[in-house]
Amino acid sequence: LLQNHPNPFNPETEIRFELPEASRVVVKIYSMLGENIRTLADGEFAAGAHTVRWNALNDRGEKAPSGLYFYQLVTPGFTQTKRMILAK
Repeated sequence: LLQNHPNPFNPETEIRFELPEASRVVVKIYSMLGENIRTLADGEFAAGAHTVRWNALNDRGEKAPSGLYFYQLVTPGFTQTKRMILAK
């Protein structure tokens, strides 16, 4: 899991990750309070480099407020979380 770019961002950021082998991947965005804001990916991905984008909208299509957010990559056998800043 790589650091998102740009960071801080407005209105969109890219989250990149690399997989050594094909795997099920879940990428989620969480608030500072641990609330699930958005699911960006949930499915099978081939081995290699991948990019998902977050446009600062929650799962209901509403704009997320400025602040600190966490993004998390989960695969069977690997989980990593990093932080990012939405600055409006």
